[in-house]
Amino acid sequence: MEWVVKLETKNGWGEVETIEVGRLARRPTGLSAEEFGLTLTEGKKLLGELGRLILQTQMEEFITCARVCGDCLKLRPLRDRRTRKVQTLFGTITVDAPRIRVCSCRAGSGFVDVSQSPLSELLPDRCTPELRRLQAELGARHSYREAARILERFLHCGSVNHATMRNRTHRIADDLEAAVPSSSEPDLDLSTDIAMAIDGAHIRAAHGYQSRHIDVTVGKN
Repeated sequence: MEWVVKLETKNGWGEVETIEVGRLARRPTGLSAEEFGLTLTEGKKLLGELGRLILQTQMEEFITCARVCGDCLKLRPLRDRRTRKVQTLFGTITVDAPRIRVCSCRAGSGFVDVSQSPLSELLPDRCTPELRRLQAELGARHSYREAARILERFLHCGSVNHATMRNRTHRIADDLEAAVPSSSEPDLDLSTDIAMAIDGAHIRAAHGYQSRHIDVTVGKN
């Protein structure tokens, strides 16, 4: 038996395209219990390919719309063509990220010919907000190394080290703190406030020397 997973895209101007995402196959006889249903590895691979196709086709339409001049409705010229890598829940995906020139209709209006990068304005840290929020939530509940292992185990977001988990957790905390209106903050003595980061590690015993493993938890304020 074989399954073919396809993605049908329909852009804003009515064009329809069908793209093959992936194929799954199972032998008709002699199946083992491990071969029933969709495995985690197959699901991660399909979701990774699906996420790549959706993001790449979405970026193509997004860039085309961003090129339209708001004054004369003509397409603005490209300064260059380049690619950028965007981190998502379903993998690190390479997308086209060209820079766009100022429209020629504004050339005589005192505008400086400064290029615009729509992708940099939309995702300045080249990471989707959903991935940042999930990393921050796991980083707050677990050690940073353990949070990175959980993400890598169940999602196709690729290898993430503990430093990235820590930095993004702190960044989300800073964003939340900055979003709180100053008028709603209680009167606190800031000199007594303590901010602490906690991380942990599992140290295995050296073979032939020790028989006990050690769990280490470290805090830093």
